[in-house]
Amino acid sequence: MRLGKHGEGFAKKYFESLGYEFVSENYRYERAETDLIFKDDVKKLLVFVEVKTRRSKKFGEPEESITEKKMEQMIKSAQGFLMTHEGYDDYEKRFDIAAIMNENGRMKINHIENAF
Repeated sequence: MRLGKHGEGFAKKYFESLGYEFVSENYRYERAETDLIFKDDVKKLLVFVEVKTRRSKKFGEPEESITEKKMEQMIKSAQGFLMTHEGYDDYEKRFDIAAIMNENGRMKINHIENAF
């Protein structure tokens, strides 16, 4: 399994363990993509998650690889999701980062809420 897909699966389980309901994976709108989308109907919250997985810190922390352009792409993808999926108008929207280190098969997550 690709490292990125493995990290996304780990992040999905993590967010579900926090009580979020899974909505979509690898949602694409035009050329923009969001890795994971979750919701909390009680809190009326929609969470768009970018997952970055690394095996080492050789090139820095995973979250450091998220550029301004990637953030713009996530916002565009979120806007597309909201245009094509009704019922979320009154939901708060949030962008999170799931920075995952997979060192020797041990996964650790750094969850950054409201990253941008």
